[in-house]
Amino acid sequence: MTDYAAAPAQPIVQGLLRAIGTEGVLLTFFGKGIVLTGPFAPLRVGAGNYILTLDPGLPGDVAIDPPFGRVLLNVRAPEGVPTAVISKSIAYITSAPLNPAQVGANQIQIRLANLAGVGVDPESGLEIVLWRGDAGVELTTVNIIGPLFAPQGASVP
Repeated sequence: MTDYAAAPAQPIVQGLLRAIGTEGVLLTFFGKGIVLTGPFAPLRVGAGNYILTLDPGLPGDVAIDPPFGRVLLNVRAPEGVPTAVISKSIAYITSAPLNPAQVGANQIQIRLANLAGVGVDPESGLEIVLWRGDAGVELTTVNIIGPLFAPQGASVP
């Protein structure tokens, strides 16, 4: 098992979020680190507004201490088509802990908006990488490469 505390650039959430349908009625997440079924499955609150719950199977306290949360959000659009998403933001939601030892947020809320500030779903999906930045000196020059990220010069599906 990976020791997330020893690897500052090790993602604990990594995947592709998609709103499918004209009204975005179906929200899907393909990746790791998010609860996918049941009452804590990915939730679309409105256009460009999503709530995701961290997978309780993750090592550690299954929560992010918000000041140390690090995130990368990459909007996907069809080739040659500019995206309508102009702003991206994330908020950390702290649920009432069932365990007093649990510290931090176990949910994240993502907001995507167009130039007018109106919520908008990404055209082809939203790549998400979330990791803890409190494991020591941050390796800001490290390239994060995983199943959704290809080395320079390689194509991304």
